[in-house]
Amino acid sequence: YQGEGISMGALALSQSQTMTASNTTEVVGTVGGSVTFHSHSTDGNTDGNAALWEFGNEAIVTVEFKDPSNPEFHKDKFETRFAVSENGRALTISQLRMEDAGAYSVTAGDKKSTFTLQVFKELAEPTVTCEARNCSGGSCSSSLRCSAPGAGFGNVSYTWDQPWAEGPLLPLNKSSWDKLESLTCTARNPVSSRSVTITNPGVLCTGESRGQAGKGGVG
Repeated sequence: YQGEGISMGALALSQSQTMTASNTTEVVGTVGGSVTFHSHSTDGNTDGNAALWEFGNEAIVTVEFKDPSNPEFHKDKFETRFAVSENGRALTISQLRMEDAGAYSVTAGDKKSTFTLQVFKELAEPTVTCEARNCSGGSCSSSLRCSAPGAGFGNVSYTWDQPWAEGPLLPLNKSSWDKLESLTCTARNPVSSRSVTITNPGVLCTGESRGQAGKGGVG
């Protein structure tokens, strides 16, 4: 069996930003990675203005929209992982943690930009196991389950090849088993993708093997 892993960070997708109709930017980050919020106020009317970056109702840092931005952090805990750039108009969080998820904002005069941050862990290697095996009338059918162990992954989707299917469960009959030399399950969440390829998948439900998992590294 073989495992494959793709880190969306390696594909420049570990952080994504989507503007919603309410002018709130949705940002997705990976545990251990970094994200940057960019103020929506890019016109010259706010140049030199004092601005306040906040996490919920908690003040993070006061800056000025100029060079230098003269940042003044309100609590020591923010100084280690938070940094301002672009003349105070951008805020970067590094070494992301699950508890960093939430609402952020920056206010300069009557201009306010808001952000919603979601933080997810990268997937572990998925495991394929025999979920059920039923035999009657001389024929047998089985179901395989693909699962990525752990928590903090958000919504996880699963796909199979040969035959192509969606979802964690893959039902197969004996004729399908006989045609399969290998089978690949791919698990995906908002920040990563992991695959495992099973050779001779028929042995999973015969008692010869309880399941196989791939060893996919971070891409």
